[in-house]
Amino acid sequence: MKYSACDYNVLSYLLDRNEISYKELIAWSYDQYTDEGIDPFIEKISLTSDLQEVIELIANEYEVYSEPEAKFLLGEAADKYFCNKINLQQAINKYLFDIDDGLLKTEKSDLYLAEDYYGWHDTPDIEAEKIALPIFKKYRPFYASKASKFKA
Repeated sequence: MKYSACDYNVLSYLLDRNEISYKELIAWSYDQYTDEGIDPFIEKISLTSDLQEVIELIANEYEVYSEPEAKFLLGEAADKYFCNKINLQQAINKYLFDIDDGLLKTEKSDLYLAEDYYGWHDTPDIEAEKIALPIFKKYRPFYASKASKFKA
């Protein structure tokens, strides 16, 4: 399979954040071998010695140096929430304050309402969840589809 610069940008991002280990990356690269051979770039990846070398290889070959698109980052925050790596308030704050764009104005205003429950309401998670979950569920598939491309 041929991957785009956007795909490799996602891979570089995941590697940089240790979401994929070197061992998992090598297993993935070996899974790419077919009867027709392998993409020469993936073969280069399989010959590297560590993650930093792979990140540099991607940066040099595809000239990708930035974070993936906003929808991917929004999906990542949602996935971390659903996998209990961050709590609801942290996920909402990531959406509102860490990710520059990507949200519709209505989604942003809804999340500000959800975020406002914290600090004064007796059950802020329950009330904020009613607002935030539909938004999280919308963006989570963007992350899942891009990240799953690099799982062995």
